[in-house]
Amino acid sequence: MSPKEITKIELTEDVFKEPIDVINKLSSHIDGLKYTKVIQTFVMENRDLNLVLSKQGSDYFKGKIVWIGNKKDDSEGTIFCVDTGSEIKQISPTAENSDNVVLDIKKETIKVSTVSKSKCAVCGKEIEIFDDVSGCPICQTKAHREHLVEWIKAKHSCPICKKSLNVSSTGVIIID
Repeated sequence: MSPKEITKIELTEDVFKEPIDVINKLSSHIDGLKYTKVIQTFVMENRDLNLVLSKQGSDYFKGKIVWIGNKKDDSEGTIFCVDTGSEIKQISPTAENSDNVVLDIKKETIKVSTVSKSKCAVCGKEIEIFDDVSGCPICQTKAHREHLVEWIKAKHSCPICKKSLNVSSTGVIIID
């Protein structure tokens, strides 16, 4: 590659939107990217694409991308399913847990620079990229899912806006 050739591509906005946006950008920059579309999930046919998480410049998580898909709750954003060789993790970069997402074309690696920008409304600890997060359907306050569900079951309200909430039998937070 010549020194003037672009080797890093910004993916942050695409990742915060939809998986199809990510796939389109990846396909336009990585020759031979092969995937199979299953509903709104894109399963990688070859596991050549890597994902790396870094915090303050140090890498702390690496693996091969298995699939790229939608969030379970149908909100905007992309989930990456990553195989480290010893475990499979789902990574969901958001504006609250990620500074930027960059594709290194030469290394066929997506690098996510993580940061904790919000705290759990219940326990006060930082919300990290691996945390299962939920929010109040009224005020959108974020919290660790387990903490918010426990709070609502005990108090029947949001810890911040105090509006009446409940948890359905399937675990969905609903407005009372």
